[in-house]
Amino acid sequence: MKFAINKYVDLALGGAMSDSTHILLLVTADSLIINSVRGIVEPLGIDVQVVASPLIARDIWESSAFVLVGSDLAGECVANLAPRRAHLIVVHIKEQANGEGLTQPNFERDIWRHAVALGAENVLELPAADFWLVDALSPFVSPEPIKGIAGSNVISVIGGSGGAGASTFAVNLAAIALGQGMTSVVIDLDRFGGGIDLILGAEEVSGTRWPDIEPGAGRIAEDTLRAALPKVNGVTFLSQSRTASGEVTIEVIAAVVDAARRAFDLVVLDLPREHSECNDLLIGQSLLTCVITRNHVRSIAASISLSQWVRKLGNQTRFVVISDSKGLGLPDVCGALGDPGLTEIPFMPAMTTRADEGDPPGINSGYRDVCQVLLGEVRSQHSKSAA
Repeated sequence: MKFAINKYVDLALGGAMSDSTHILLLVTADSLIINSVRGIVEPLGIDVQVVASPLIARDIWESSAFVLVGSDLAGECVANLAPRRAHLIVVHIKEQANGEGLTQPNFERDIWRHAVALGAENVLELPAADFWLVDALSPFVSPEPIKGIAGSNVISVIGGSGGAGASTFAVNLAAIALGQGMTSVVIDLDRFGGGIDLILGAEEVSGTRWPDIEPGAGRIAEDTLRAALPKVNGVTFLSQSRTASGEVTIEVIAAVVDAARRAFDLVVLDLPREHSECNDLLIGQSLLTCVITRNHVRSIAASISLSQWVRKLGNQTRFVVISDSKGLGLPDVCGALGDPGLTEIPFMPAMTTRADEGDPPGINSGYRDVCQVLLGEVRSQHSKSAA
């Protein structure tokens, strides 16, 4: 089933605006951006504080309920070490590239690079994404603005080396969450990984895969995403396709993950082993990232290099070691990775070979114990958000 990113979502904006002094901070000196944003938010009754300098913005950066950063000052915000925060979006006008003497691809690449560094939730091109912005701001039009932590229900999983078992772990995490009464979705972002539906034993299950999601100008409604995605044994998933070769844009991925965060209690991202702007964005917006490694020298060496990159994004990192009797002992692994509290799960060949028989992976006590600890952290963040 094909579905496009919805341009016209149900906004349901009724209610009075909060009396917050700086409900919306707009950091830009670009008159086109200022006029465009004001045209969107003023009809909603939202107060806009426009600041033309990142240094001045520092005083109200964290106290503002929502922050928009214009593409003209996004780089300066990064250079001035503006702290990461929830509810931050970078905005730009399509015509700006020519005005700055850049080609459109280079212009957009710079915007996304700055957005990743700031920990932004998305990048919006105005006026095409006007409705996306209205929808993103809609919670702040209610009498009680939402409180939350961006990515507080998102866990990224990435293999420290090839064949470490990251996808199997991701599927187990989602399944165990389901057993604890949480709704969960696994999002497969490794386009050369063969498709996570094979691990789930769900290649014949009908439903939307990545190539079915058409790019568009707007936010995806959570109900639309829930209805479109396939489900097996209660676990919802979005898998890569083995027949389509096109690359999904970072804009579409950001919109899908944003919708998933609103639609499910837990979002598990199965990430590829690559240093990319997309991975930077997703890891930076996750509650934590699990690096799955094996207890062998090359796997550990690769995991050390990968974890250094993950930690630079300011993200919490958890090492999960899938160990077998032929590999290094746990003390040696802990010493090499510099993490005395890492988690060890005994290797079970059946966990990775069941897919060859078309069966989903089984859940053993090792996986269950680890996943329960991680899910406890998600629930803790939910409690903080609701407080």
